[in-house]
Amino acid sequence: MAKKPFSLANGRSWSTRQEAIAHFTEMLGRYKVDETVPQGTDHDDLLALLQHYDRDVPQGQETKIGIGVERFAKGQCRGEGFTRPCFFVHRADGSSDDFSFIKAVRS
Repeated sequence: MAKKPFSLANGRSWSTRQEAIAHFTEMLGRYKVDETVPQGTDHDDLLALLQHYDRDVPQGQETKIGIGVERFAKGQCRGEGFTRPCFFVHRADGSSDDFSFIKAVRS
């Protein structure tokens, strides 16, 4: 099976989805837990990734972007029996949500 390129609406592109995942993995590693991702390329890439992720959300269901993005930050995702670093989107209405950049790239 041929590998497909992956691109985002902000003009960023990678030869494969694995390269895109590696990009976001490296990005996550640059920040400390609770650190805000500053405005600029990383912020723009995360916003474009969420736009990509949200494009397939059925009408009427909540999107990850919600009413608008205030900022992104690195946080700790917690689940049953695990904790791992991840990105959080903090929305203009004060709500926040974690998201998987791997799931977003694969969507």
